[in-house]
Order: sequence, then structure tokens, then C-alpha cells
Amino acid sequence: MNMLGIKSVLKTSGIFSAFAALLLAPAVYAQGVSAQPVSLTQEQSQALEKAQAAYDSRQYDQAIEMANSVLSTNPKQDQALFLRASGRVELGIQTANAAMIRDGVADARSAIEASQSKHPNYFLPYLYGMTNLSLIEERPEHAETSIGVATQILEKLEMSPAHRASILYQRGLAELQVDEEITRAVTDFKAAINLEPKHMPALTALADAYAMSGMEQEAIGAFNQMVTAFPEHPIAYNNRGMFYKELDKKDLALADFQKAIQLEPKFFVAHINTGYIQMELGQAANAQRSFTNALALQPENPSVYALRANALLRQGNSDGAIADYNKAIELSPNNPMAHADLGFAYFFLKNYDAAFKQFDAAININGRLRFLDPWIYGSMVLSGRAQDGNNRFAGTVAKPETERDWIDMVTLYLMGKIDEQMLLSKVNPEDDEVANAQRCEGHFFVGLRKSNLTGRADAVPHFEACLKTGAKHLSAYRAAQFEMQQF
Repeated sequence: MNMLGIKSVLKTSGIFSAFAALLLAPAVYAQGVSAQPVSLTQEQSQALEKAQAAYDSRQYDQAIEMANSVLSTNPKQDQALFLRASGRVELGIQTANAAMIRDGVADARSAIEASQSKHPNYFLPYLYGMTNLSLIEERPEHAETSIGVATQILEKLEMSPAHRASILYQRGLAELQVDEEITRAVTDFKAAINLEPKHMPALTALADAYAMSGMEQEAIGAFNQMVTAFPEHPIAYNNRGMFYKELDKKDLALADFQKAIQLEPKFFVAHINTGYIQMELGQAANAQRSFTNALALQPENPSVYALRANALLRQGNSDGAIADYNKAIELSPNNPMAHADLGFAYFFLKNYDAAFKQFDAAININGRLRFLDPWIYGSMVLSGRAQDGNNRFAGTVAKPETERDWIDMVTLYLMGKIDEQMLLSKVNPEDDEVANAQRCEGHFFVGLRKSNLTGRADAVPHFEACLKTGAKHLSAYRAAQFEMQQF
């Protein structure tokens, strides 16, 4: 399993927002503030209901707008301050806008002050905002502040078990940002779950914390606990499926993703995850159908067109793939990978001039995509621009040998500056996965050069060696499939 830092847990919460446990339906929320002696007009009450509904549907900008309409005439209305705080924090996190998160934290403080600390849920956007500021700004003192405030709330305020569970959950999130170990956070998540066995955010965070710390059995137990608590909730199965995918238990992952879709046919993410795992299982036709189902739900999503194009390419359907890649570029013209993917499709079809134009567009958008170097050089030479290609990569030739990486070596091989033995001897000896990928790429590019210099007979053994690596995620592998017409 790929080990990830536990400090990314906040980013993995998905739809389990910091406020999911308390910001439920407007009726539930209104019950928490009904005792306040605050007079609201009918128009203001309706605006607050609309703000709550917008927040619940994750339309945070609309929630903020409706809260503002109340605050413009009633600037200390605590419910409106709280809703605006929640919307600003969530929207700030979505956009990595620290200033917006700070505004949300300030609103939360104002809501707490206006309500005289009578509503523990008003502390949630403050705690969640401070913890995420710690993550975005890499300032652990913000998370320490969140921990300190949460501890004071738990010690001093009377609150319901549901409120206490959510404060414990928030403190656990903050603890993940400052502790090397997950012990304190796990203790708080478990305490929240003991108070509220169906506290989904805490169940999710507990499973994520275990997973990201490499505690596989504990993580599986936590994911199973979530599924047991929510047997009809698609998110529970989807999240467990993601963990099974990390463990390379593809069949179990696929079963969970399909169960999630069975429970909620319009669950877009589950369709995407199903397609991903079907691709990894070599079920390209099934993956194509899954991505088509996803596009039925989000027909203007460029990433899904690119995914479906990949599935089409793996079946040898180059025309369909090119159409989907072009659609992805139409929807997201400044996405460098969309141009790169279309470039690969043209390269596989030996339309090298079109391939070069797309690779060049990708590099012009993002000059750090160095993995494209050998593809760019190859497409330039094979489209009759050899001298331009040599000029473009003169810096690679001039680079000192001690500074050359794998991309440099492949490019130098295509330029005729090193031979195939030298290239293949540079395969990484320390990492089996990297070595396998480099062997796949090395043999493809050796085959490509030989096919254009000494003939196809010399190239075929290298294309076959590329395919034997099984590195299906690589463009070099798909290129070899087209060379051998093996799909």
C-alpha cells in the first residue's frame, strides 16, 4: 500500500463535511435556535431557510448570499452569521482560499458571541476553519488553537451527545495535523462514535486515519463498522471500495463500487470508480460503459470524456477516442493533459504531425511535463522535422552525464546519442515498479526507432517485450498494442 501522510485526512473527507452531523434539515437546525429572543420577519425566516437548503445542497455561494440578505438589516442575527460562517469556510476550503476561511472563522466568532455561547454547533465552522488554515498555510499553531478551544468547549459547555460527538470529531481532525501518531485523534473519533454510533464523519475519519497510517486491519475494521452502521448508504461502500483498491484487492473494490451504484444509481463518483477498477482489471468495454453512465449524470465533465477515451483506446477504437479527447479539450481548452492525451492517440495512429501539435500545446500550457520529451522528439522526427527536433533538444545533449535522468536517456537514444544497451542498462535497479515501467518505455522506443531505421522485423521483439511488462497504465504500452494490434 502506498503510504500517505496522515495530514491529508482533511482532504479525503469528501462529502462528509465538518458540519454534516449537525447541519441536517432546516427543521433540525431551527430546533437549536428556537429559544432565542430574536424577532425575524417572515422574509428573513424564508431567507434563512433558503440559506440552509443551499448549504445542504453544497451551493455555498448561494448560502452566503441568502445569509447576507438577513445580515444586511440584522447584522447580529446569530443563525445567519453561523450559516455564512459555514458557507465561507466550506467554499474557502474548496478553493484553497485562506482569506475566505478566515472570514468564515470571524463570522463563527460573531455567531458565538451573539448567541452567548448557547449553541455548541456554532463552534464547528470556527474549529474546522482553524484546522484547515493549519493545513493550507502549514501553520500547526492554528490546529493547536482548534484543539484548545474544542477542549474548553467539551469541559465547560453543557451539550447533547450529538453536539459533543461533533466537537470530539473536530478535535480529532485538528489532532491529526499536529501529532506524529494518530492515538489522540483515534481516541476522539472513537469517543464520538460511542456517543453517536451513526456519526458518519467520525466513522470516515477513523477509517481514513488508520488507512493513511498503514494500519490495514484496523482500517478494514473501521470501514466495515461504517458499512454496518450504514448498510443502505452508498458512500460507506464507495469508501471501503477505495481502500480495497489501495490494497490491490480489485475484485472486492469492484463489488463495493457496484453495490454503491445499486443503492444510488445516480452516484457519479461510484460510476467513475467502477470504471477505474474495470480498467485495472482489463475490462475496457465495461469501463467504457461505466464512464458513459457517468457522462449521463455529468455530460459536461471533461475528465470523464478523457477517461472514456482511454477505455476506447484500450479496445483499439482510435476514432472514438479522438472524438472524446477533442470533446475534453473543447470543455477544458487549457488542460495540458487533455492535449497530451489527444497527442498520444494521434501518435498511436502514426499521425505524427497532429501528435506534435497537441504535445506542443500541452508543453506550452505546462512546461513541467517533461515525460513528453521523447514523444515530442519522436513526433518531430517522424513528421519530417528532424533538424528542428535536434535543435529543440540540444540542451539534453549538452547536459552532464551525472545530471541525466530516465527521460533524458530515452530522448538521447532517439537522437542516436546512446545505444539500446546503454538505455536499457539505466533502468532503475532499486524499485521494481519503476524498473518495470522503464523497461516498458525503453523497449517501446527501441522498437519505434528500429522500425524506422532497420525495419519492422527488428522492432517486433521490443514491442513484444514492452507488452510483456503488463504496464497497461503507460502510453508506451498502449502504443505497443497499436503496433502489434493486440488489444
